Amino acid sequence: MSNLDLSRPRKGASQPAAQISERAVRLQFARRSFRLAQADFLLREVERRMFERLDLVKIAPKRLLDIGCGQGAGLRSLAQRFPQAQSIGLDFALPMLKRQEQAQTLLKQLARPWANRGSLFGGLRGPVQVAGNARQLPLANASIDLIWSNLCWHWLADPLASLTDWYRVIRPEGLLMFSSFGVDTGRQLAALGWPIPVFPDMHDIGDALAKNGFADPVMDTERLSLEYRDATKLMLELSALGGNALLHRSRGLQSRQAKAAWQTRLQQAISEHGGVLSITVEVVYGHAWCGARKKLPEGLAPVNWVQQSVPRLNK
Repeated sequence: MSNLDLSRPRKGASQPAAQISERAVRLQFARRSFRLAQADFLLREVERRMFERLDLVKIAPKRLLDIGCGQGAGLRSLAQRFPQAQSIGLDFALPMLKRQEQAQTLLKQLARPWANRGSLFGGLRGPVQVAGNARQLPLANASIDLIWSNLCWHWLADPLASLTDWYRVIRPEGLLMFSSFGVDTGRQLAALGWPIPVFPDMHDIGDALAKNGFADPVMDTERLSLEYRDATKLMLELSALGGNALLHRSRGLQSRQAKAAWQTRLQQAISEHGGVLSITVEVVYGHAWCGARKKLPEGLAPVNWVQQSVPRLNK
């Protein structure tokens, strides 16, 4: 990562659409597909809290979509929760999906000896994985009942364009449920000059949902605290979470000297805080519904056919 001194705008400012590079996001996660497990504890904890919120919602989807599915842990959890639904996982980084496919293949091989014995493994079918862009979903209009996305929103280069396409593919009365890092995430690192993007504010996301046709948006936030005693572990987990995907980042690879300088700076900060550096992670949770009558593109109006009874004539 390059050493950038970012000035953070006031709380509540929207994330600039041009701040994140789509190409960098794809490359960062492709390179780190084998390291994602180092930060998996955070993804799984946020996922657990999302499922707690889903417990309060009544929905029986026939087809669901996990946007930013990564290596598929959350997608498999969704498939277990809704076994009758067709589960689709979409990710921008193809190597992530390949590792997911390898894991699914291994599971099928392990299950094969019991496949015809009436066990839990009988008829095992894995979710469908698709490599694609979150703002140009390779799916038909009104084809998804549940859109799920765990800690993907803040990687979107153009969130509004993505929401427009999410609304396109969701069915009437379908549900969108997602999580994102919020504005206070990593503020201790930003104070040290670490290249932290401007994460979105909860209220801006709620406004964007309403603007794009979603109904009854519900937003809330939680602040988690990650404690580090070792700078090396801190840098590894930050890298596993995605690294630096800023549009105006340094184009070259970070030198060993720069990496060592950052490690020294972080270890010094740990020492200055009594041997433990607490990093704030603000998590924004949101869900919204697609109305029974979908909003049409500008300039179009719905046509409703009303069947009328034909009067009988007396002879």
